[in-house]
Amino acid sequence: MAKRKYGTDSPFEMKEPTKEDFKCTRVLVEMLKERKMYEDEARSQQREEVLGRLNDIVQNWAKEISLQCGLPEEVAAEQQAKIFTFGSYRLGVHGPGSDIDTLCVVPNHITRHHFFKDLVRLLQEEKDVAELAPVEDAFVPVIKFSFDTVDIDLVLAQLKIAIIPDEWDLEDSNVLRNLDFKSLRSLNGCRDTDSILKLVPSIDNFRTILRFIKLWAKKRAVYSNSFGYLGGISWAILTARICQAYPKAVAGLLLQKFFRFYDFWRWPAPIRLTETIKDPALGLEVWDPTVNPKQRMELAPIITPAYPSMNSTYNINHSTLRVLQSEFKRGKSILEGINKKNISEEDIKKIWESLLADNDFFLNHAHYLQIKLNSPDEDTSKSLHGLVESRMRHLVMRLESPQIVVTPHPYSVKHPEKFTESFFLGLKFVIERDKDGKKQKRQINLGDAITFFQSKIDGNPSKKPDMKYEILHVKAEVRMFGHSGYIIIFSSFILSRICRNLSSRMRDGRRKKRRKERRKLARKVVKSKKRRWKKTKKMPLLNSLVVDSCCR
Repeated sequence: MAKRKYGTDSPFEMKEPTKEDFKCTRVLVEMLKERKMYEDEARSQQREEVLGRLNDIVQNWAKEISLQCGLPEEVAAEQQAKIFTFGSYRLGVHGPGSDIDTLCVVPNHITRHHFFKDLVRLLQEEKDVAELAPVEDAFVPVIKFSFDTVDIDLVLAQLKIAIIPDEWDLEDSNVLRNLDFKSLRSLNGCRDTDSILKLVPSIDNFRTILRFIKLWAKKRAVYSNSFGYLGGISWAILTARICQAYPKAVAGLLLQKFFRFYDFWRWPAPIRLTETIKDPALGLEVWDPTVNPKQRMELAPIITPAYPSMNSTYNINHSTLRVLQSEFKRGKSILEGINKKNISEEDIKKIWESLLADNDFFLNHAHYLQIKLNSPDEDTSKSLHGLVESRMRHLVMRLESPQIVVTPHPYSVKHPEKFTESFFLGLKFVIERDKDGKKQKRQINLGDAITFFQSKIDGNPSKKPDMKYEILHVKAEVRMFGHSGYIIIFSSFILSRICRNLSSRMRDGRRKKRRKERRKLARKVVKSKKRRWKKTKKMPLLNSLVVDSCCR
């Protein structure tokens, strides 16, 4: 009997799961429950109530705009906007703190201007709405807000029809006809989510490992589309592809296969769940590098399954791909120990836990670029955060060069001061040596990249005068303590995080090796007087940063 085909290829393996596989899966699910990755019934009910209230607001808004556009009252009353969910909530992998990705579909007389002006006004009047942050010029324009403690990302799709009928079907490709690009991307968020669920052999296994992968990606700081890593849809597609390749495997084994598969994968070979669909009648552009030469330059294409297929990793760059590949390799290495015979459930849990160890970003670099944000109130702080976050990929891509290796950290760090936070980029300067092996001094200009980034922020219409930010070059300072220990200090607001990372490193089974490494580094610091690093004062120093033997 021929193997059933899932996705674009036949399954790699059709073995039945073993007792050990079931044991790994049981421990995995228990650990996810301990970490509260599953939502309780009360919270689920609250989400449904919030979506119902949001739907009421949207319907009132649609009627109000229809009257403003001159439609008769009886016609305006029939105007309906439709609300759909997508992302983790629609996939069924959301946790207690997850947001709800929501799509608002409207007829053609309701515009994006109405969406960001009138709907935002109605949301501001709602007492349970907080942290309202419209991001109008993002790649996919979105309104971010918290509704009765439930975070919501609301996007818009404007159809080219006068009235949305009751039988309107989201899965019908004809609904895409004549849409603008932003509406097309918004609508396809829902269509891709539904397609993924239809293309996996076991939805339960898919959901279990995707919960873990999302948690792991956040712990390892590689979960962020705006910073050039992978977003939720990309991680879902990668997970679904493993489920297709091993349709009979259970979650514990699938997770091991996940890291082996993507450590082995040779980018830029694309990851896709189904064959690319082309519809000449609609004529929409699909991802096809044989037709579009620009797509051949994409570094790690992960292709969405619904028509029209697109690359969900358009933001990825050389720096973030390097980080992702190292994380896949790390995961594969850690999980090699789980295949021992008669391994105990306690040891299995330790392996899962070690895979979820926090990223040690603040211990791995000598140089950092700090983008410090300051706002007068919470709403302004949220807006500034969204604005800067949506532009960070431009800074990373402009900084990339043969002389600079950039590692973005996708999460901001809160300061003790109110409404103050910072984003960080790790910098490593590639030092060239002469024939005698001596390090050569070289001036590296960061000013052009920073000026371009500033123009993206300051030239944005949503940038207000009270939104303050500054860009600083931070050098790590190494200090001695005790007989052999050392710590890298930036400032007090992230000192606790660094100490926590150091202590977690010391708890693993390789304490002697770690101790030797610290002693060796500490001796180097004592010998070299030049390694007394300080924080530079202002951004102008970045225009001609001298990289010499003081840098590592």
